[in-house]
Amino acid sequence: MTIFQQFKEAFILSPATLVHLKKSSASWMFIYFISGLVIFSLFTWQMIEHQEAIKNVLLDYFFPQSWHSVSEKLADFFFESQTKTVLSNLIISGSLVVASIFLFPIKEIYSAKFEQDAQFNNGEKNEFPLIYQAVEEARLLLIYIAAQSVILWIGYYPFTWTKITAITLSYLFLFFTFGLDIISPTLQRHRINYTIILKYLLKKPLLVLGFGLLFSLPAILIGKLIFSYQELTLIEIASILFLVNILFLTLAIPVGTRIASVLLPQARQTQPPSKNSIRWSYITLFIVLVISLTLHGQLIASMHHKSQLLKAEYSIDWSSIDYKLPSFSQLFNGKALSNLSFNVEIKNPTEFDIIMENSKIYVEKENLIIATVDLHGFEIPAGETRQVTMKLDSTSEINKLSHFDDLLKDWRVDMHLQVWPGIPFILNIVE
Repeated sequence: MTIFQQFKEAFILSPATLVHLKKSSASWMFIYFISGLVIFSLFTWQMIEHQEAIKNVLLDYFFPQSWHSVSEKLADFFFESQTKTVLSNLIISGSLVVASIFLFPIKEIYSAKFEQDAQFNNGEKNEFPLIYQAVEEARLLLIYIAAQSVILWIGYYPFTWTKITAITLSYLFLFFTFGLDIISPTLQRHRINYTIILKYLLKKPLLVLGFGLLFSLPAILIGKLIFSYQELTLIEIASILFLVNILFLTLAIPVGTRIASVLLPQARQTQPPSKNSIRWSYITLFIVLVISLTLHGQLIASMHHKSQLLKAEYSIDWSSIDYKLPSFSQLFNGKALSNLSFNVEIKNPTEFDIIMENSKIYVEKENLIIATVDLHGFEIPAGETRQVTMKLDSTSEINKLSHFDDLLKDWRVDMHLQVWPGIPFILNIVE
């Protein structure tokens, strides 16, 4: 199948089959849509109804009750560090997983009815045993978790190239998994397992990605729109996208059945991967899964250790203050270096260690960095009291201030805490 034929099949020929739905397959389309709507509505209703309880459970674990109003910003770190595109694609992909888990039997009947009504010459059904199908779906779920974990990890890093990489991978993964999820049931009905399906579909990437793009695009565009509404919580956004996506999943199933029927003759001739290739694929999947879950666990643990700062008790020794200030000429003619140090007694009343690596405070005005303050790290074991010498080394460039008539406007102060090498936890102090 040429590139042109793949595009033609994905965007013209297969979607055109929707106009040829007959009564029986149309009935199952309605049943699938209503069932999905009911299940997704119940799921999203429970999430929205209990979102405060979910949030409070997380906040209670990380922060004391008195700090909940402040710490809500800190709890949003994992979401704010990601681009809205990555989050939107993650939610849409998640709706595919939920639909696969709860609607698989109805999707199978719906697809089979359409295959029968359209009179595709695919031969008799020869399905795998249910246990085998369950194992296949579990393996696919592990691939999904591993891939999404890698994409999220890349997206945590605050660099332009990592954000672009995470966005690109999230789109490719969404489109391909959408195509795989909708195309594979017809192939599986005719005794083709996931290893052969994956091998064959990877040889037709434009067809699979084009199909996934066509039916994911409406939800993607709606996601971009609703993410612009600041008053909506992430759970509410996810709920809207789940409900929107069920419509396009319903429309995609007959189209995916047509694509699978076109591919079936060649898929039957595809040789399964060698046992050695399958073995190495599973080893790679296991390594990626373990590493990504370990890294995410370490990231959460690092955040938790730092959050104990909000529960600690502090006593400053004012007599210990020592400082070195720049001269007046240095202050206005270039980089001005200053140092401040003082002793503070910190009591850690929690059962967790307080661990603070070296961190920075950036003072910005109109997106220009005016000053940088380096904070030296320290560690307070659980239940202990330690005297820590706080050292603050700052670099100021006052000469960057060019408009003194609006000197008090457009200032921003951010603290960058290192939760993991290369991943800052950005806490806005002044905006």
